[in-house]
Amino acid sequence: MKKTRKAHLWIGLICSIFILIESVTGLLMNEPWLIGQTQMEGNKGNFQPGQFNRGAMQQGTTTNSGQTQAQTGTNANGQTGQTAAQNQFPGRPGAGGEGGTTSITGIIRGLHEGKIGTTNVKWLVDLVAIALIFLTGSGIYLSMKVLKADKKRRKRNTDGQVA
Repeated sequence: MKKTRKAHLWIGLICSIFILIESVTGLLMNEPWLIGQTQMEGNKGNFQPGQFNRGAMQQGTTTNSGQTQAQTGTNANGQTGQTAAQNQFPGRPGAGGEGGTTSITGIIRGLHEGKIGTTNVKWLVDLVAIALIFLTGSGIYLSMKVLKADKKRRKRNTDGQVA
């Protein structure tokens, strides 16, 4: 049980640091005015359509025959109009059809933009980020107090045995 508590303390402390970094940077990306940047067009934050890498082929890659191909040109399989990644993953946005808004990646992307369906919940994302900052900060503080108390207790025990 003692080893489990110690492992829980250290794993929690290390993970808390990463969660704190993610929370702070996520809040700053969602609310750029906090660091003096101007708000993006349409009040969308910093997540803009087409910003995420969707696995498309790089522009300027060559085929076996040495011809250069563009992103929507002919790919190595001879397919035109779409990239190979779009043909492999038809549910992705930009791959034709509905634009992937009901796919799992579309839902996840919407959540990161502060949307649940068509509802704007950017305020809720900000609130969760602030709560995570508080929880991880207080968790790190409490973990440090536990580590300091353990250190004092070990020192007291060793001093008593030496005397």
